[in-house]
Amino acid sequence: MAGKKSDSFWVRHLLRRAGFGGTPSEIQHYVLLGYDGALDELLHPQSVDNDALEADIKQQNFDFTQIADLKRWWLYRMCYTRRPLEEKMTLFWHGHFATSEKKVKHAYAMYGQNWIFRKHALGNFHQLLYDVSKDPAMIIWLDNQQNQKGKPNENYAREIMELFTMGIGNYSEQDIKEAARAFTGWHTQPDGFHFNEAQHDFGNKTFLGQTGNFNGEDVVKILVGQKATSRFLARKLIRFFAFDDPDEEMIDRIASTYLKSKYNIGKTMEVLLSDPLFLSERSYHAKIKSPAELVVGTVKTMQLRKLDGDLPSIMARMGQDLLEPPNVKGWDGGPAWIATDTMMERFNFAARITGAKFEDMESYMSPSELMRKQGLNNAAEMVDYFLQLLVDDDVPTSARSRLVAYVSSDIKGDPVKTIPDERTLDAKLRGLVHLIMTLPTYQLA
Repeated sequence: MAGKKSDSFWVRHLLRRAGFGGTPSEIQHYVLLGYDGALDELLHPQSVDNDALEADIKQQNFDFTQIADLKRWWLYRMCYTRRPLEEKMTLFWHGHFATSEKKVKHAYAMYGQNWIFRKHALGNFHQLLYDVSKDPAMIIWLDNQQNQKGKPNENYAREIMELFTMGIGNYSEQDIKEAARAFTGWHTQPDGFHFNEAQHDFGNKTFLGQTGNFNGEDVVKILVGQKATSRFLARKLIRFFAFDDPDEEMIDRIASTYLKSKYNIGKTMEVLLSDPLFLSERSYHAKIKSPAELVVGTVKTMQLRKLDGDLPSIMARMGQDLLEPPNVKGWDGGPAWIATDTMMERFNFAARITGAKFEDMESYMSPSELMRKQGLNNAAEMVDYFLQLLVDDDVPTSARSRLVAYVSSDIKGDPVKTIPDERTLDAKLRGLVHLIMTLPTYQLA
C-alpha cells in the first residue's frame, strides 16, 4: 500500500473511485474484506446479488419510453446498486461513447444502449465495440442510417477511430473513407439492428494497411488490437479513475494489460486499481467530483432513501445531463466541472440536502438522531464524526477549529457550553453538514 495509511483508508478511496462512496454499512462491509477482497468483489459484480434493487425498480413503474423517467431510473440504480463498479463503468462508457437523446429522440433506444454498457462494463472491449457499432441509438446518433453503397457517410467511421479507439493522428483520411465503406448498410429498423445487404459495399477495402472484403465487424476487430487503441483507452481510464495527468509509464502498464488480456476490461481495471500510483498521495483527493459522483455520493453518505424527481435536472445544471452529453466527445470533466454557475448549483444542492428534507420526509435522516445513535455528546466529537464521514477528515486544523466553534455557539453565535434544546441542536448540525459540503475538499473524489 502507500505510506502509513491504513488499509481502510485506501478502501474508502477505492469506493469513491470505483463507485460513488458508500453508506457507513457499505464501507464497513468492504473494509472487513480488506483492499484486495474489496477490489475482487467490485470487479466481479455478477457474484453479488442485486435482486433487491431490481425488485425496488419494478415498484417504481418507470416508463422507459420517457427520457425523464429513464434518467431517474439510472440515477436510482447508481444510488442503490450493490454493484457500484458496474454502474461506474456504465457511466464511463456513456461518456466514452457519448450519445444524446436530443438527437436520437428515442428514449427506449437510449435505455437499450445503457444496458449494452452495463452488460459489457467489465467484459471484453472487442464485444462492447461490436455491439455499440450495431446499436440503434449509435447508428442514429452518428448518421450510419445514411451510410449507403456508392455514397458512404463517414461520421461513424471517423468517430470510431478518433473518439472510441485510436485517437487523432493514428489514421488517415483514406482509412476513414475505407472504414465508412465497410459500415455501409449497417442500419436500424424499429425492432433493432438491420443489415441492409443491398446498401452494403462488398468491394475490397484497404484499412490501416490491411486489404480485404471488409465489413464493419472486420474494422472493429482490426481497431481493438491496435497499440494506439490500448494507449488511448489506458489514458482515458486513468484520467477517469485516478488523476488527470497520467505519466507515460503508467499508461504503458495499463495498455500492456489490455493487450495481453485480449482486451479484457476487468483485468485492465484490476491492474489500474492496484497500481502504486492509484494507491498514492498523488491520486488521493486528486479528482474533482462529477455531478453524478457528488449527488450519488451524498445520497449514499447521508443514507437518503427517497430521491426527488428533479435530481437529474439539478445534475444537469451542475453540468452533467445524463443521457444528453454536450457533444460526441462527452463531458470534459476535471476542472471543467467547476465554474461560477455550477459551483452555485453545488452549494444550492448542499443547502437543499441539509434543509427541511430531514424532518419533512421520513426517509431522510435526521442529524440529531444520528448523533444520538453514535453516542456523541459534545461539539468536537460531532465535528470529527461528520468530517470523517464526509471528507475523510482531510481539512486544515484551522477549519476544524472554526467548525467546532460554530457548533459550540447558539443561534446568535454566542459561545455556549451545551446546546440548549433539540431544535437548536438539529439546526446547528444541519448547518455543520452544510458547511462541510461547501468545503473545497467535499468537491474532490
